[in-house]
Amino acid sequence: MSSSKDVWVFRIVHQDTGKPAQGVPVTVLDATGNPAGYWVSAADGTVAIPRRDVARLRLRVGLRNEEPIELATARLRDEPTDLAAPSWVPLVQAPAEHAVAVPPPSRPAESHDVPGHVLYFQRLAMFAERAADAPARQRDAPADFFALSADQTAPLRYGALIEVEELWQSQGVQWGELLYSVSLTPGDEARLAVLDGRWRREIEGRERPLQILARMVGTSMLGDLVTALRPELQLEPCTLAEANLTAAANDCVQLIRERTERMSHALRRRPLGVVDAHADSPETGAIRTVRNTTRDRVVTFHFFEPLERFRVVMRSPRVRPVIFVPFRLPNVATPEVVRRFGYIFRRTLLDRGLLPDLERLVGGEEGGRGGATRLLEHVDANLLYYSTAIISAGDPAARYTALSKLRAPNGAPLTDVVENTVMGRIGNAIALPLRATALVPAEWRDALAAYAAAPPRISEEFAVTIPHPGVWVTAQPHEPMQQVAAENAAG
Repeated sequence: MSSSKDVWVFRIVHQDTGKPAQGVPVTVLDATGNPAGYWVSAADGTVAIPRRDVARLRLRVGLRNEEPIELATARLRDEPTDLAAPSWVPLVQAPAEHAVAVPPPSRPAESHDVPGHVLYFQRLAMFAERAADAPARQRDAPADFFALSADQTAPLRYGALIEVEELWQSQGVQWGELLYSVSLTPGDEARLAVLDGRWRREIEGRERPLQILARMVGTSMLGDLVTALRPELQLEPCTLAEANLTAAANDCVQLIRERTERMSHALRRRPLGVVDAHADSPETGAIRTVRNTTRDRVVTFHFFEPLERFRVVMRSPRVRPVIFVPFRLPNVATPEVVRRFGYIFRRTLLDRGLLPDLERLVGGEEGGRGGATRLLEHVDANLLYYSTAIISAGDPAARYTALSKLRAPNGAPLTDVVENTVMGRIGNAIALPLRATALVPAEWRDALAAYAAAPPRISEEFAVTIPHPGVWVTAQPHEPMQQVAAENAAG
């Protein structure tokens, strides 16, 4: 049993009467404002909170819409410190302590081994051209971000593909923020609307929260393409000026970690709330009904945000040499091309609202010309994206035939030195894995060999908490109303 030296004792009292307030949630907040623990006031209004080695203690009394308060720990004494309860707390008393059904702060992982989830990330890195090797270009020409490159004589460039594996091991579920509380008398019920704006698209309803977070870490347009065609998630490409692949791999790992942590916080910041369900409640809200089935006591229902905590381990990145092959941009924004590669457009269409127009065009319907025009304009505006999709997911035999007409720097057919797999794109050049490093410039070849000879290791390990759809609810019964009334009458 904890002594007074191990805990701070607070007494939650009603603002008007000064009498103890039972069943009031109290949240301890850490330095970043996230909840670090939950307690509920007992029948005498007291809450015992374990002492912490901090100069100031941040508390929230009530729901999360209440303003936090800060207390100087040096001024807290052994006797209980009175804190005012929110005005919404009902005046229900009980003289004796009793067990209160409160949610545990977390549920630890099961004792048996739970298989983890593995996420795969890729990043393309292009080796920088040396000044002596770079062709002369006009220095004063401004950058045009809306014009497609017309340079059809661009040389083959070399680079590397950095592949990173993320292992997610669940550490158990947790009770997150307290969203709403409602107290019901015997036989009473309440209809509440759960407004969850964290899962916005219909496709997200069929995906796990972990998959949604992974897509948020990857790039938007290119990430959607790679996700549709391959299990790996693509990061923005980069250019390496120095032959230091270890630093490039570490930068990639650090980028993934920072984005993972940032996106997990962004996902939790999306709107989530519980409100009374009225006739004008939003249609997007899920209706939940809670009912007090007891005969003689008030029951308070608390709605919490469900969370899951993960241990994330990032393994040493794998680095493979690639060659960048420029391609001529075709005119794919035509009805004939869309019909021919309709199966690819279905998987990679950026604007899913155009899917009915795509089905009508692929089906050969003559009507709905306005929809076909919108679709073709969309394809033309994203020409690089859809060209890469057709090259990557199209017929491998046709791609092999096109690559066999090109020559590697040593004079051999390009198909003799590369694998017929598209790993990504930089500009209008696709990345193909090299079978060997012999063609790579000596400086980069030595860097690839040195990195491959290094022993594998676990480069990063950290913890991430992500939300789950919906809410959790727990019921807290109070003392029987007859007993409370009798004791109040007795004085």
